Amino acid sequence: MVKDNTFGFLLIVPALSLLVLLVIFPIGYVIYLSLHDFSSANLVWTGLNNYKEILFADPQFWLYFLHSLEYVFFGIGSAFLTGLLVALSLNTINRFKGFLRTIALWAWAIPPVIASLMWKWILNDTNGVINDLLLKMSLITNPVPWLSLPTVTMLVLSQVHAWTVIPFIMVILLAGLQSISPELYEAASIDGANSWNSFHKITFPMLKPSVLTSVMISSIFAFRTIDIVFTLTRGGPGESTQMLVTYVYDKAFIGLKLGYAASLSVIMVVMSMLMVSMFVSLIRVNDI
Repeated sequence: MVKDNTFGFLLIVPALSLLVLLVIFPIGYVIYLSLHDFSSANLVWTGLNNYKEILFADPQFWLYFLHSLEYVFFGIGSAFLTGLLVALSLNTINRFKGFLRTIALWAWAIPPVIASLMWKWILNDTNGVINDLLLKMSLITNPVPWLSLPTVTMLVLSQVHAWTVIPFIMVILLAGLQSISPELYEAASIDGANSWNSFHKITFPMLKPSVLTSVMISSIFAFRTIDIVFTLTRGGPGESTQMLVTYVYDKAFIGLKLGYAASLSVIMVVMSMLMVSMFVSLIRVNDI
């Protein structure tokens, strides 16, 4: 028995070593940096001063936190609604089912940076295809600078993110739809329920775990994503699309305040954990 336990432990040593080197050590080092001032050549111990300054003396932090919430809300909200419609459609279509599902998934296969560059050309105010189509349909009289208007740029960025995440939400919701027994719908139709009643009383209640899971995972990824924002606007115009992830980047690599940036990173991780805890509690309540 002892030899078996030793052999089993030796089998997981490589995985544990990678976990320590790639996860635990970086996390510990970031926490260590967050307790220091690294704006000069030497590390200077500051304790919790960075955290105090961020939470109580840095108005930009709360502004960018609000921007991050807006990005998550508009991006994931529209992605969920679209993903739900696509999942419902694919669940009822019988012909060309495999082909249509492949088409619905192709946006997920594109790397975020490539997708961002693609949308940067599409949204270009002089050569972009969107302005060209709108001008030809006489819906606008002058090209719209989609990435230069502070009032609409955040909404545009969130919709670009939604485009990249719709297939992920669709896959989870489609799996949830296919787990619902057809006998429930047959019984509902016998009782005289129409399509809306079946969706309201059967589909959506039984789909809640899949809904919460898809929204939770996609929200966490949206909260920490930097590819789309950095590629399209880099936080501009002005500070209208500056978010916590871009703020961390600016502090670390432009302002060279690594300790401050590390503190921001730790706070973002804590916020993500709180977000996960909220969704997990909702999932447990719905399971009960």
